[in-house]
Amino acid sequence: MFTIFPDASFGAARHFVAGDRGVSEWIFTGTTSDGKKVEVNGCDVFTFRNGKIAVKSSFFKNRLA
Repeated sequence: MFTIFPDASFGAARHFVAGDRGVSEWIFTGTTSDGKKVEVNGCDVFTFRNGKIAVKSSFFKNRLA
């Protein structure tokens, strides 16, 4: 990812945990080598088991310019 987006950044992070589930929301920003700016809304959904991450699913959607 950092090869494609040298200035990659994850910001505006918010985290929630309820029981054995958790969510991390974020906004990814970056610029490709040809100057195209990218902004993506995303989240990771976690399932915890025995104090560790058992499952992680990631979802994202490009932000409208």
